[in-house]
Amino acid sequence: MSYSFETIAQLDHSKEFAHLHKKFHQFNPLKVLRVDHFEIRHSNVLAWLLDPDENHQFGSLFIRKLLSRLITRSENEEKLTNLDYLPLLYSSLTDTLVYREVKTSTGRFIDLLVELPSIKVVLVIENKFHASESENQLKDYLDYARDQYRDYTIIPVYLTLASDAPSHPEYWALDYHDVLDIISQHLELNQEVIADNIHDFLTYYTAILHEELVEDDESIQMALEVYQMNQIAIDTLFVSQHHECRKQPRFKDLYLQIDNLTVSQQLALKHIYDKKKKTIDYIFTIGSNVLRQAFLSFAQIEEIPQEVYNAHVKVPNFILPEWQDFDEIIGKPEQGYWLGHGLIIWFERTWDDNLKINVEVGPVPYVNRIQLLNALEIQGVSFRSSAKLEGKKYTKIYTEATMISDWADKQNIVEGMERLYNDDQFNNLLRQIATAIESLVKKEEQQNEVESAEVSILDINPKKRIIPKDAFVKFAMNHGISSGLYKIKNHDASFLVPIFRELENIYGVTRMKWWWHDSTFTYWYERLKDGRLKLTLELGPLVPEKRLSIVEQLEEMGVGFSVKSKLPSARYTRIFSKSVVIRNWEDVEEVYQAMENLFNDSINQSLLKLIESL
Repeated sequence: MSYSFETIAQLDHSKEFAHLHKKFHQFNPLKVLRVDHFEIRHSNVLAWLLDPDENHQFGSLFIRKLLSRLITRSENEEKLTNLDYLPLLYSSLTDTLVYREVKTSTGRFIDLLVELPSIKVVLVIENKFHASESENQLKDYLDYARDQYRDYTIIPVYLTLASDAPSHPEYWALDYHDVLDIISQHLELNQEVIADNIHDFLTYYTAILHEELVEDDESIQMALEVYQMNQIAIDTLFVSQHHECRKQPRFKDLYLQIDNLTVSQQLALKHIYDKKKKTIDYIFTIGSNVLRQAFLSFAQIEEIPQEVYNAHVKVPNFILPEWQDFDEIIGKPEQGYWLGHGLIIWFERTWDDNLKINVEVGPVPYVNRIQLLNALEIQGVSFRSSAKLEGKKYTKIYTEATMISDWADKQNIVEGMERLYNDDQFNNLLRQIATAIESLVKKEEQQNEVESAEVSILDINPKKRIIPKDAFVKFAMNHGISSGLYKIKNHDASFLVPIFRELENIYGVTRMKWWWHDSTFTYWYERLKDGRLKLTLELGPLVPEKRLSIVEQLEEMGVGFSVKSKLPSARYTRIFSKSVVIRNWEDVEEVYQAMENLFNDSINQSLLKLIESL
């Protein structure tokens, strides 16, 4: 890329840049004091809030709420077996003592040590706000506390911005979302009785936490647009002041130009950057995010449709396209949950610089949730036993990580995503999910017998998603579908029945290239990633008035259509789809019988008769 420093001036004409700059430069006295930048300042605020004798008017509420959060977090459930936690929830804790920067015998300093004498408990809180662990740091703190408080129960706490997992297995997880929720709820419920100066201080503090923790989709989209339109200017301003970027090959040419600038030109760059540092940092971080770019490449490689993923800058997430068929069985989750589906997959960068993939069952209605979890458990999927309790909303059913050697190398991250996505264990989980869903479908259809013995012979080879040609050819011959009316390609086999071609005489062919035939309707069988065989019937992108004519006629005959499918811009409308798990894809007869069963489904045959009457 050729860099031109004159492009920096164009930022002054960007409304989006101005809007972001205004947002990041709203007055906050705590920012003036740099409270937002330093971990020690946050520890000071926490110490103040945790001490019941301080003047915040919380009393012991903050420490009690914090303990409640510790106990109810799913990450900490296993630690409850060795702890009598009821006294933590119901004691007044007015005798709480809070100590800052407690020096250990090795010369290290514990951020916060909270002593609860009435119930003989000590909290050792390691606060990580934009920081990472030092070697043996957590072990050192825990050893010190055990030595100093031998007749106390020690609860070591690892407090981070984003629920980073501690390296030491005995530490309890806590994050600043918990802190933000506790303070925000207190301000909302007690606004009338809290002194104005305390209310103002806590409001400014929660604003800092909100800026750090709460993803603002509007701001993210705006930052992406600004970066795409002004990448040269943003890159120049940012990397000129961040010399650690010299290690990244993609900035080699830019640094050659920067190094050739005069001293006055370099000072000018620094002056511009310093004036708008927060805004430039945010736009660069969002726009140049390698994780997001890598995910977009991954989605393209794996042919994941855009409508089933969100290329989030921190947690790019997606579902398998075929999971959309599960909505009626799983139920719809609470509003705002990821992509609006009851299952979700996401990638994330861990605190120790690994790439992790997660699969989660979300907050669907309890009846649907318990049925799904039971069905998954039968298939061998493991999760915490407490996940089945009413009130539980989120259950991780899979997590795995892989090492990324260079987080600045997009291809390195793409390869990591591919390793995780195509791992045998992950693909076996997908098949377990599909089998569990199928068992629920059969149960709903009052076909309650699920032969568990057959589950063990599921084909779990994810690397050969190919439709068995012999099975499809046999199906085609049985239904009089000539070789000119079908095409087999990798994991799908598409075909036409004669009526689809005949309808071209009335409704014409599609207005754009569609499949290999450009006909009115199409069928296709698809071998899904989770081991199912799926049959789909779809109406193609005909000329709008012809397409609408078909939709209206079918609608009059009782076929349901969405409002979107009736718009002139509509292209594809799925009319029928159904899937079934294939136990052994090498068994041609099994695949053939599955094709027959799907095609002869009563709903599909009824739709075909309606199409023939057009």
